[in-house]
Amino acid sequence: MSTSMVEGSPLKLMLRFAMPLLAGNLLQQTYNIIDAAIVGQTLGAQALAGVGASSSVQFLVLGFCMGSCAGFGVPIAKYFGAGDQKKMRDCVFNGAALTALIAVILTITCSLLCNSILHILSVPSDIYADAYRYLIVIFLGIPFTLMYNYLSSILRSVGDSRTPFLFLAFSAGLNIFLDLFCIIVLHWGCMGAAIATVISQIVQAILTFRYFSKKSAFVRIHKIQKSKDISSEMFSIGSSAMMMQILFAVQQTFLFKQAFAYGGDNWGILMAATMRLYMVSFIPLWGMSQGLQPVIGANFGAKQYKRVKDTMKVFMYG
Repeated sequence: MSTSMVEGSPLKLMLRFAMPLLAGNLLQQTYNIIDAAIVGQTLGAQALAGVGASSSVQFLVLGFCMGSCAGFGVPIAKYFGAGDQKKMRDCVFNGAALTALIAVILTITCSLLCNSILHILSVPSDIYADAYRYLIVIFLGIPFTLMYNYLSSILRSVGDSRTPFLFLAFSAGLNIFLDLFCIIVLHWGCMGAAIATVISQIVQAILTFRYFSKKSAFVRIHKIQKSKDISSEMFSIGSSAMMMQILFAVQQTFLFKQAFAYGGDNWGILMAATMRLYMVSFIPLWGMSQGLQPVIGANFGAKQYKRVKDTMKVFMYG
């Protein structure tokens, strides 16, 4: 893996990491946008409102997954920069254990509370069934969303931000094809759009895992051990990154509730479109901050403290 994270211009380095992340974040957001566009064109406004009703919750879950996994990558980048292979392997294992635990808890909790979530959002009865079918399938795909984001975070932490983007781009194209197939050919409605999204996420997770298993020789399972200290370090960093995404998504969820309470599904459609535009505008800052994390982590681990300060200055002031 590349050691260039502790060498060269901080600005060029940050941009090299941030651009694939920016494009990747945009592609991850397109899953819901593509679903909504195809559903709206093929199934009509009511079905679109059903998909739109779940978009704030979907963004909340996605932000939870992306934020926590990005945070888990920071200690890996730190020990990679320090050249401590053993600690880095331990971080990979402990991060995987935490990610698996989060996947189990989040999937079960969200699936069991799906009805309650839609009631809290005040989703109108005429689009409730479509919203429930779409959202429950999306919840069942949470483990694969977490798997992809965690493996991508590891690869970025050791200098590879390009490969996760390529797999994500492929799965985004696959999602379009599967959306059309499930909705138009199989007539599965809103649930078909969600199934297409989950299948695409499964494919991208499997592709990333296969690449990771073959290329990441630094991970040797028989030399990895569980560490409470490392798990605590990773969880503290991951939870901080996660909270930023959650607070933003909770705000949007509240706005959706008010929109449905005020004007029914027509306002829900308007809010869904507005929120997607808002999320896209938020992506550049999100991508830059995520690109900054492995760079700072690696330089901190390598004790390149001046480069850490320089990189922070570039990020804050340009």
